[in-house]
Amino acid sequence: MPFFAASHAPAGFVKVEGRRFVLDGQPVYVCGTNLWYGAHLGRPSNPVGRARLLRELDRLQKLGVNNLRVLGSAEACDFPKTLQPAIQTAPGVLNEDVLLGLDFLIQEADRRGMKLVVFLNNNWDWSGGIPQYLAWATGKPAVGLGGLPWKEWNRLQSTFFTNEKAMALVRNYIALILNRTNTLTGRSYRDEPAIMAWQLANEPRPGEREEDPDVVFAAFLQWVDATSAYIHSLDGNHLVTTGSEGFMGGLFSDDKFQTVHAVKGIDYATFHLWPKNWGWFKLDQWAATIDATVKNAHDYAARHIARSEAINKPVVLEEFGLDRDGGLTVDVATTCRDRLYAALMAQIAESAAHGGSAAGSNFWLWGGEGRPPQFADAPDGIGAGDMLQEEPGRNTVFDCDASTLKILSDHFAALKKLGERKP
Repeated sequence: MPFFAASHAPAGFVKVEGRRFVLDGQPVYVCGTNLWYGAHLGRPSNPVGRARLLRELDRLQKLGVNNLRVLGSAEACDFPKTLQPAIQTAPGVLNEDVLLGLDFLIQEADRRGMKLVVFLNNNWDWSGGIPQYLAWATGKPAVGLGGLPWKEWNRLQSTFFTNEKAMALVRNYIALILNRTNTLTGRSYRDEPAIMAWQLANEPRPGEREEDPDVVFAAFLQWVDATSAYIHSLDGNHLVTTGSEGFMGGLFSDDKFQTVHAVKGIDYATFHLWPKNWGWFKLDQWAATIDATVKNAHDYAARHIARSEAINKPVVLEEFGLDRDGGLTVDVATTCRDRLYAALMAQIAESAAHGGSAAGSNFWLWGGEGRPPQFADAPDGIGAGDMLQEEPGRNTVFDCDASTLKILSDHFAALKKLGERKP
């Protein structure tokens, strides 16, 4: 049974019963997207962004979206492509402007019946994350991705899970966020029904040390156990999950994916799917590689669904995306992306309809009215929606992508209907 006892959830909060999510006694499926930048758009100092956020939420509601995965932490870091403004400018020192934006996002999501999944740390340096926590703990400069050879960078990342000072700084931040009172709703975040779940981090990885992988994994597993239990001790209303990529972020082991998500404090499993990053999809050979990409994606998803069924928990495919057919601008077709989306969504719907563990997805990324090439110097501070280190429009779904929107709306409608089905 999940750590989060289903019978203890107040009305309006998502809970877990076996392999499904339940909201007020009715099965509910994740029809979602990633809107990591929601709080940054919603800042009161960014009126252009706040107005856009309302338009984007209305578009997403019309599309059938009921779930948004959003950023809930960003640490000030000196890297040139780190998210600005940060939420945490120094250990325990918070930027009220961005948090007011998060207050606004929570209120507006609630008004539209949407639930938020909020990640509280990041493996990657684009929002500070673990590299910055290590810098704060050790007094040494933060080392971003590319600052060391890949193996050495992973080795450094692995030290986070045995650095008590770094982990204490994270726990302090978690407590500050969960105990925050929303200035618009008057509720503490731990009592906000618009929040579905807290995530330990965006794509947490154990790091890699070839000579002692078992030691590295043991430290990571202990962190998952301790941190999830800590969150539950502060907040009895919300679910907790990892934010994991699955096999590719778990020392390339299905067994380790299952072990991590079997932890008592983890209420449901997650995995991510990035065909181009993993070498399945070649942008300069998009027509020739899409068949293998779809097959590999199906197999990858099937393994994670099966492992989640083995521990009797739901699983969400919470990040996946693909380039347009050889270009970035909105006049370039999305044939390959549409094929991938359609295949994965059919697989999720099939599992859900037959009592499997697949419980929905969050595609990456909603760009809405943004258009490439727009970086964060756009008037609303976000533009096309991509993080600074990625090309604008690379994986982004825009409000003019009619064929992709049709796939999404049909899938979300089918999952909604499935949730309304009588037992």
